[in-house]
Amino acid sequence: MQARLSMPASKLKAHYDVVVVGTGYGGGVAASRLARCGQKVAVLERGREFLPGDFPDGVARASAETQMHGAHGRFGSATALFDVRLGKDIHVLMACGLGGTSLINANVCLAPDPRVFEDDAWPGEVRRDRLVAEGFVRARHMLRPEVSRRSPSYEKVAALRLAASAFDRPLTPIPLHVAYESGPNAAGVHQAACTECGDCCGGCNVGAKTTVASTYIADAVAFGAEVFTGVRVLSLSKDERHGWRVWVMPTDADTHRGHKYFITADIVVLAAGTLGSTEILLRSQAEGLPLSPWLGSRFTSNGDAIALAYNNDVPVNGIGVGNPPKAQVPPVGQAVNALIDLRDAKDVRDGLAMCECALPSAFASALPALLAPGAMVFGEQEQRTLADELEALERATDSLIKGAYQGAVHHTQTFLAVGHDAGNGLMRLEDDRLVIEWGNGPQQRVFQRIEEMIKTATYATGGTYMRNPVSEKVLGGNLMTVHPLGGCTMGETRGSGVVNHKGQVFDASPGAGADAVHAGLYVCDGAVVPCPLGIHPLLTITALAERAMILIAHDRGWHMRDEAAPVQAPSLEPEAARERNLAWFALWRRRSPAPVEGE
Repeated sequence: MQARLSMPASKLKAHYDVVVVGTGYGGGVAASRLARCGQKVAVLERGREFLPGDFPDGVARASAETQMHGAHGRFGSATALFDVRLGKDIHVLMACGLGGTSLINANVCLAPDPRVFEDDAWPGEVRRDRLVAEGFVRARHMLRPEVSRRSPSYEKVAALRLAASAFDRPLTPIPLHVAYESGPNAAGVHQAACTECGDCCGGCNVGAKTTVASTYIADAVAFGAEVFTGVRVLSLSKDERHGWRVWVMPTDADTHRGHKYFITADIVVLAAGTLGSTEILLRSQAEGLPLSPWLGSRFTSNGDAIALAYNNDVPVNGIGVGNPPKAQVPPVGQAVNALIDLRDAKDVRDGLAMCECALPSAFASALPALLAPGAMVFGEQEQRTLADELEALERATDSLIKGAYQGAVHHTQTFLAVGHDAGNGLMRLEDDRLVIEWGNGPQQRVFQRIEEMIKTATYATGGTYMRNPVSEKVLGGNLMTVHPLGGCTMGETRGSGVVNHKGQVFDASPGAGADAVHAGLYVCDGAVVPCPLGIHPLLTITALAERAMILIAHDRGWHMRDEAAPVQAPSLEPEAARERNLAWFALWRRRSPAPVEGE
């Protein structure tokens, strides 16, 4: 059996030097780097630990691994993997589990346009110093992003290349934090080689996905950190003897029935994600902790939009097959492989980018029955000839009869687009529940421009344009984001932000200076980002976290050890998974085109 990194909450000690809340990119960096500084670190995660083979592989299991939070409370298990927050203006999809959203994201390691950091929303220190660049170097060293040499041979990439021709642009290959070959990663954890199954966004059952759990968290454990799952952090308060009280309860406990207790720490690093960190500080503020009036503001969706090009004239092969494979199709590839990059606009805020994405195999069986009627009711397409219409109808029938790996669904491309929205959303507590208010969000011009871009790409391949269903007016007309940012944004003082450039939380106590901070309290995740990035944010969040840890160590005179992690780090290769998948794919690799360097 593979060793696990986490322990049950029953083993929590009363006090730690450092408590890190959350295990996404920011929390992973904080745990690793502070453990390497010799601190006694506890890492608290509300979700469960997932190993390869634990991720859902069908609709029933995916449904069981989904939790939804809305005005009427929560539906589903509080530790389910897919965490959907339903709002009045926007919905958010994130992950709940050790490793945070790295468990189900597309592994995209791209930096923003450098002009993004010239925005006045960033503190001057971030705009001027070179530590951000050093943060990117350290992030890439741990995550080891690379472009797949085989990506030009994937059918979904070929379809995207055809779509890119409508913009007179080449495709930009995307570096991904995925293991293309079996071996140890930067944390010394052995990973299996990617089998190109396309299931990155449903959870990697192969063990090839380089998650935060398999890198930064594993590294933290190797240097003495203790990791606890199933622990929900409610709020923070000051402790006269030990710095901070971290109020916690079991994630699956009923909030109204007690179970609340605290542990103490000299330093607390909040890294529970944009929504999680903001919620904890809002609750702490309501309980008396003096914080900036900017808390909860500047929420941005990062200009996210998700849409489909249904039933294209060309095959796409954009549905994951999982492990073991559910269908005999050529290799799907990784979830995302290439980008149509339109970020070179004169005004950086007008820049857009769009990539393709493979949908997880767990949802494959439901797609034909969902997409066919959806296209009939909501779809938009250019004028077609009768012959084209008959071929499209035949493909739709094939999918309904034979399943998602044939016909119309096999010819369907999923697009993920990012841009620059106004970043003016607000998060607040309502009946002790986090709500997002963004009344003009769906009407902002950026989303109209993205829709025009995706329509152009769709029509270039002869497809039917389908919005994300939740964005249809009849279903609420809401936006959907997988890249929420803001809420605890950086600023020069508490009059312009919630934290300073180091992630230290401003103190709004009467008589405190405008730049005074709460000693030992930090935020270190996407919540600190003060404006849209216009590109997938994981690399930037990781880089900013690396920068913050450099500064913490410097300020406190700590030495951050830089040697390789001990060799006893656990393996991530599931039993027989690699052999089972690679043996099956061998035939299709021999049939598929030879690798092509570059684009």
